[in-house]
Amino acid sequence: EVSVYCYWNGCIKYGPEGVYYEGPAPKKIIVNPKIALNRLLDEMYVLTGVDVDKQRSKVKIFGRYPSVVGHSKFQYLLLPVVNNSSLETMLEVPSKHPSVKNVELYLEVKSEGVTGPAACSSKRQKTVKVERGSRTGNIGDAAVDADMTDNISGSNAVAQVVNLAGDGSNIPPLSLSSLWLDDHDLRVGLCFKDADELKKAVDWCSIKGLQKCVVRETQKGECMFECIKWRCKWSFGAAKMEKHGLFEIIKYTGPHTCRAIEPEKSDSEFEADEIERLVRRHPTLSFSELQNWWKANIGYALETWEVRAAKEEAIKRAFGDQSFEDLPKLMSAFQSSNGLLVDWKYDLFPNPKFASFCGVFWAFPQSVQGFQHCRPLILVDTKELSGKNQLNLMIASGVDADNVYLPLAFAVTKQVSSDSWRWFLTNIRKKVTQRKGLCLISSPHPDILSVINEPGSQWKEPWAYHRFCLTHLCSQFSRLFPDHHHHTEYLVMQAGSSTHKAEFDSYIKDIKEKSPEGWKWLDQIPPHQWALAHDSGLRYGVMKIDRKSLFEVCRRSFSKVAMTGGVMLLFSEMKDAFDVSFSCSRGSLHRGDVYTENVMRKFQESLIDSGAYVVTPLERDAFKVSGPSERKYKEYKECILELNDSTCTCGKFQRKRFPCLHALAVFQKMKINPLPYVDDCYFAESYYKTYEATFSPVPEMSAWPEASGVPTLFPP
Repeated sequence: EVSVYCYWNGCIKYGPEGVYYEGPAPKKIIVNPKIALNRLLDEMYVLTGVDVDKQRSKVKIFGRYPSVVGHSKFQYLLLPVVNNSSLETMLEVPSKHPSVKNVELYLEVKSEGVTGPAACSSKRQKTVKVERGSRTGNIGDAAVDADMTDNISGSNAVAQVVNLAGDGSNIPPLSLSSLWLDDHDLRVGLCFKDADELKKAVDWCSIKGLQKCVVRETQKGECMFECIKWRCKWSFGAAKMEKHGLFEIIKYTGPHTCRAIEPEKSDSEFEADEIERLVRRHPTLSFSELQNWWKANIGYALETWEVRAAKEEAIKRAFGDQSFEDLPKLMSAFQSSNGLLVDWKYDLFPNPKFASFCGVFWAFPQSVQGFQHCRPLILVDTKELSGKNQLNLMIASGVDADNVYLPLAFAVTKQVSSDSWRWFLTNIRKKVTQRKGLCLISSPHPDILSVINEPGSQWKEPWAYHRFCLTHLCSQFSRLFPDHHHHTEYLVMQAGSSTHKAEFDSYIKDIKEKSPEGWKWLDQIPPHQWALAHDSGLRYGVMKIDRKSLFEVCRRSFSKVAMTGGVMLLFSEMKDAFDVSFSCSRGSLHRGDVYTENVMRKFQESLIDSGAYVVTPLERDAFKVSGPSERKYKEYKECILELNDSTCTCGKFQRKRFPCLHALAVFQKMKINPLPYVDDCYFAESYYKTYEATFSPVPEMSAWPEASGVPTLFPP
């Protein structure tokens, strides 16, 4: 138990040993050191005769707290007791300082605007240094009130720095704080037992005020607190003072000028606020670069999805949803720094300095360079973008050695039509690739067909071979023949996926019986354009466009913002994707891998299964490969392999340009090296070269060049 002496009806004074009380003799009570503050107040009300109902909220308690300044010598400070934590600090004084036998508490009563005699100590003026306005403002001398009950106020948010020079008789009375703070309670001269107690107090202050701050140590024994929102000027500095060994606030700028943070959004708002400051100067920084910056400047790591969400929000704030006027300068910055390939479409106003946006095509040269090491295959598709202007995104992609889409070219247009497809496909041929023998996979839309089949088109044979996405074909079949049973659409999908012509013919026969009209429509389309059984390997076994994967890089970029902001995010996505793929491919080469990880995994699985096959040599490098009777081998129980032509009657060898199970069985039996029979596009070295090109840094916005020849653009 602890002996507590209660003082009231007197005055708080300051002497050589610090704070003391002058007034009537105190009353003594014995309390448990873990007593709650409300219980102690009840006992003090009874002891002092204070009217509990009327005066309870107007009673303040202060403690006489000893601070060691020498051997068995104390300087007593005034500690406001306002919660259980600060009360516990006072009640544990006898246990921490055996020479102090009792706890002294001073009671102050305020009634109807009149302060009781417990606060009768006179106010004194003290000369202090004043740092005005911002943290870098001019410093001069001014006379300010140094009383411990005063708060800093005024519209200029003056920060006060106490001048502690001089003898001990001129030191103003110090007040020791605990976890009792509100934002308006912070002031110069407030003291804390140590740095941890200071940080806890500020944390509590931030929680109550729905604010957040960061702390950094400027040097040993000194720290600086700043609001996490960079536009807010709230801050204060504290240092451990030799005079009394406590941490004291030595300068303060406040209050907060930012709005309170909603608790459920506090982290995301903080991240967006901080990243916005950087994004306004460097909007094209990649997500990995922002992660590194965050770790170095804020002190902890963020996940990629957190950085992506914060950057999306920051860009939306900085550039709006449809900022067409900034787009030409952004594209010009990409051109000057990364060699971006770009083409514009717009309708000029009567004043040729201004125009209405119609479309923009762009391609990163890093993708153009990488495509040289991919299979000669391009997939194209479109999707609608969100936003009030109802724009459309067009994309062209290749497929890398790891069977992952490589974005090649993009375009945003007012509408998707034969004109826009002609413009898009022509730009791909002019700016992206002139490779002969390309296979183009698209939907069978009439607008695309009309452009492909135009005279002089470089998307016709022998320059290119046009094939249809099987998913798009089935969807179009379903739209044209909505009254037919869903099973018919399933039959179309199965016919297109079949690897044997006999199996394909069987499905076509079923379609003809169930949907004669649908069969007539399909019969007008050459089988080699949509059926795997009639493909000669030009599409490398790729029958469908995976729209989710194809538009993944764009979906993340244009989901929350559009146009300028979306292109900025797309640059970040592309840069990070190239960095990740290059790192993976380099590691694969260093490990001595011949194929990419994905291909190697499939190769090993097939190699295990191929061991169950029986190989019988025939004439002219032909082999009969017979499978076991197990059900999983039933589909290709017996096939004929022609090594000279790299073909197998199963169809997979020539269509994927990669050894099938039967080929691997022959290679094992005859001890033949399989590498000459694998297309170059599957090798780890091709994967490495695809992503070897690097994206260069883009300068700050202030250094972006003007877009030559492009007028000021307005929404369509």
